[in-house]
Amino acid sequence: MNISLFIKSVWEWLVIVLIVGVIIVRNTTRGYFWLAKDGSKLTIKQFFKRWGQGIEGISSIQSIRTQMLGTWIIITGVISGLIINLLVRIEYQWYWVSIVLLGSLIITTMSMIGLYQKYKILKKVDDTMRSLEKKKK
Repeated sequence: MNISLFIKSVWEWLVIVLIVGVIIVRNTTRGYFWLAKDGSKLTIKQFFKRWGQGIEGISSIQSIRTQMLGTWIIITGVISGLIINLLVRIEYQWYWVSIVLLGSLIITTMSMIGLYQKYKILKKVDDTMRSLEKKKK
């Protein structure tokens, strides 16, 4: 095992343990985990209960927008990986990585197209519902 790889692995674990330790110490010394907008002090259970309620309140359009943003990030990463792999080949034995990345790019692009179509349809439905609500009033 390479010593630098071992040190990197140990360093990553130390950072994770440090973060968890800070959360535990912060929670026990202060008596609460998070300070809410209204000024109330939330424990971990209360925080995750409110977080779950907030997640349930996300609309379909917000969900699709988030998925589209994530898909763009994935597409950017795959294209970057393809470019780097094509420019920096080690003894021409990394062709399989190009094939995997190309397949991933095709599948992710098709997913993005589907998400965009869903977004357009949901946007149209939402606009129609809002115009009907305005006409009712």
